[in-house]
Amino acid sequence: MEYALLQDVAFSSAPGYATITKLQHWPELPVSAEQSLVSQLQTTLDIQQQVNIVSMAVGKILPLSALQLNTAVGEFPARGSQVAAFEHRSMLVLNQQCLAELVYQSEYAFTPMLQRELLLLESEWLFSLRNALVVARLQQLALKDTLTGLGNRRFFDDAIAKAVLLAQRNDSSCALLLLDLDNFKQVNDIAGHAAGDEVLLTVAGCLRDTLRATDSLFRFGGDEFAVLLSGQDADSAQLVARRLLKVINQHHLCQQYKVSASAGLAQLKPDMDAGRLFKAADEALYDAKNAGKSTVRFA
Repeated sequence: MEYALLQDVAFSSAPGYATITKLQHWPELPVSAEQSLVSQLQTTLDIQQQVNIVSMAVGKILPLSALQLNTAVGEFPARGSQVAAFEHRSMLVLNQQCLAELVYQSEYAFTPMLQRELLLLESEWLFSLRNALVVARLQQLALKDTLTGLGNRRFFDDAIAKAVLLAQRNDSSCALLLLDLDNFKQVNDIAGHAAGDEVLLTVAGCLRDTLRATDSLFRFGGDEFAVLLSGQDADSAQLVARRLLKVINQHHLCQQYKVSASAGLAQLKPDMDAGRLFKAADEALYDAKNAGKSTVRFA
């Protein structure tokens, strides 16, 4: 599904979902019941919170089993959503631009009269939703590398701090893998920056295709990449690192330009904070480059 406006608007992620309770009364709204839906929606630019507000408003029209907003920046379901017998889909369009798709599910049929009521409710959401999507785009631009779409250094600094705290709190595994491309400078010097960009996109694709969705990928800039491994992947981090290098080094485009990858790996230890974990991986990467490149070294 493509959403025209969202070519200029990107993702937002926010915790907090409205609970859908089938055939039960909705909880009191967090704002005054006398406020209109438009007024309530104008209190937040958070997409998920807007879904929460709309879900409670829809619950006053009919008992819902599920409500989900689908956008180019992600899917935002109401918590507790369950498949039901009847489904109704509606496109949210503003100024001939499709913002999103709204999916309702209920054990009751969506009669023409109910659909008209829902359409009126949706019309009150359009401007607030558009504004929330614009904010989400700005958030992505601040956290994403514009070429590869991977997280940037700012995003990485926040993510590694959270990953370390979470691992220590849950007594779980966490590992950091730093990758640097070998002989990359000669690609830009000889074949041009367009070829260099193609190599970087290829490496980013190799990372995405090889790792799980739960692993976090980043590009620092230049030809440096980072991977935060958690859970089972962190336990088998050495195998993951070798597999990544094999995929990158054997890719036909990397072979064409004689580009390979070196990597440094560090496993979180009880006495480490985020800074020490990064330093250990960085030192291991330095050792890998000095060892002849196209290899992995472990801290």
